[in-house]
Amino acid sequence: MLNVSFSGQRSVCKVCQGSAVLYGVVDFNKSCLELSKVFLPLRGVAVYYHQCESCGLIFSNAFDAWTAAEYQEHIYNADYITVDPEYADARPRSMAETVFKFLRPAGDIQLLDYGGGSGLMAQILREKGLSATSWDPMTSQTPPDNSHFDVVTSFEVLEHTATPRATAQDMVKRLTPTGVLLFSTLVVDALPPHQIGFWYIAPRNGHVTIYTKKSLQTLFGSLGCRVHHFNETMHMAFQTLPPWLASKKQAGPSGA
Repeated sequence: MLNVSFSGQRSVCKVCQGSAVLYGVVDFNKSCLELSKVFLPLRGVAVYYHQCESCGLIFSNAFDAWTAAEYQEHIYNADYITVDPEYADARPRSMAETVFKFLRPAGDIQLLDYGGGSGLMAQILREKGLSATSWDPMTSQTPPDNSHFDVVTSFEVLEHTATPRATAQDMVKRLTPTGVLLFSTLVVDALPPHQIGFWYIAPRNGHVTIYTKKSLQTLFGSLGCRVHHFNETMHMAFQTLPPWLASKKQAGPSGA
């Protein structure tokens, strides 16, 4: 049975602890396919989202108590490929090329792909000669042996977590002092109030937390990191920028 919860008209922001108001309600089967005018049959399960009045974060509390097994059963199941066709192959291959070009000046580094699914991206990077490890906390409770990495990548992960502060902290703690977190998630600074029909708000895809630039800066700032936005999708968090990356900060990952 699919169970979700409703936390009321007001809630507390999961990033800045500010006051959050009810943003809207969608059916559980609302997916990112709606960007292409494809609509799934209604599931008949209401999922409520709130928006922080301070940092603009849009989030749902409906999945806060879910276990990994429940996510696997209801979201990341055999039908997930239907709502995210690029997940299994096209995206990891594309991101592997992007990351490889971006890291070319870095020399000998240790990389962790956080939330890497099947591990295809890390596998491709290893085939190209990089030291790359993949770990997905949704499918494995055993973290990698190496606790500190020069680069942590995390593509299309942060929007899937119901606990953004804990997830961001888990990513950052795996970095060396001059390590960088290269991650992607769509920011929605220009989204007007109560625009619940926006395509990226999609519980069937597991999109339970939608960020603004301010909310990302607040989130990582609380962990002692700065955030650089290459564009609306690709971002980087770091404490101290390594020398090899200083000249690339403005240009960003090739193809991002």
